[in-house]
Amino acid sequence: MKTITFIGGSGFFGKSYIDAFNRGVLKKFKIKKINLISRNIKKLKKTKIILDNIELIAADVSKLKKLPKSDLIIYAADKANLKNVKNVKKFISSSKKSIDNFCEIAKLQKKAKILYISSGAVYRLKKDNLKNINLITKKQLYAFNKVYSENKIKSLRHFKIKTSIARCFTFVGPWLPRKSNFAIGNFIDNVLNQKKIHVKANSKVFRSYMYSDDLVYWLTKICINAKIDTLILNVGSDKSIEIRSLAKLFARLFKVKIKFNKLKGKKIDKYIPNIKESKIKLGLKIKYNLKDSIILTINKIHEKNN
Repeated sequence: MKTITFIGGSGFFGKSYIDAFNRGVLKKFKIKKINLISRNIKKLKKTKIILDNIELIAADVSKLKKLPKSDLIIYAADKANLKNVKNVKKFISSSKKSIDNFCEIAKLQKKAKILYISSGAVYRLKKDNLKNINLITKKQLYAFNKVYSENKIKSLRHFKIKTSIARCFTFVGPWLPRKSNFAIGNFIDNVLNQKKIHVKANSKVFRSYMYSDDLVYWLTKICINAKIDTLILNVGSDKSIEIRSLAKLFARLFKVKIKFNKLKGKKIDKYIPNIKESKIKLGLKIKYNLKDSIILTINKIHEKNN
């Protein structure tokens, strides 16, 4: 039987993990307990998520003195929405303190396997952007933090600690923010409130969406297979869909109206993972297709709201 410590568990990843654990998605891995460390425990308690067998620890990871004894440790404490960041240097300094301190106290967990939740955004950051912090823009900030943290995690090999990195792409599930910068989350919110879907993008945008249960399963499998020479794998669906086609799918499934801005130019925004290595190395598969994922998401939101 295994214990997981999940750091930064009040967001989409943490809630999806707890929810999947409660429903037995992790039974195959013999996980009996989750320690959840977050600064926002009070906020988490206000949701309708079941917290049985979850030990809640209110703490700031940058100030933690030690970690609970664990078999697996998942670090997901980075902020995803950085729109409100006013001081880039100050934000970078704060993020560095968190991952630096985590790596210091992780050195004491000799038998634990560690997973760092990174992002496919690192592929979009040019190496030249890493040389001078003064040149980092808000747009590059998220990826910059991820690259710095990845390098810190990799450095744990010097202490014979087994680590892994999941470069995550785009997802869908009942705990996805619906009023943020995720188009599919906005579409779900439109459906729930019976409002017209307005696709504002004036260029072609291709995305793919992995359902949250698949995400949780993949993350656990990657963590269990952590290595001293860090295992790095992409996590997400490789089945792409253009944003207008996604809106049309919602319209067909839920009878909502849609509106599109006109396309301008030939620019294409494509953010799709290559998951061949994930499939080959660990035998990972995608269980839920996009249509089923969307329907499950809507149904589960209705369930938790009733």
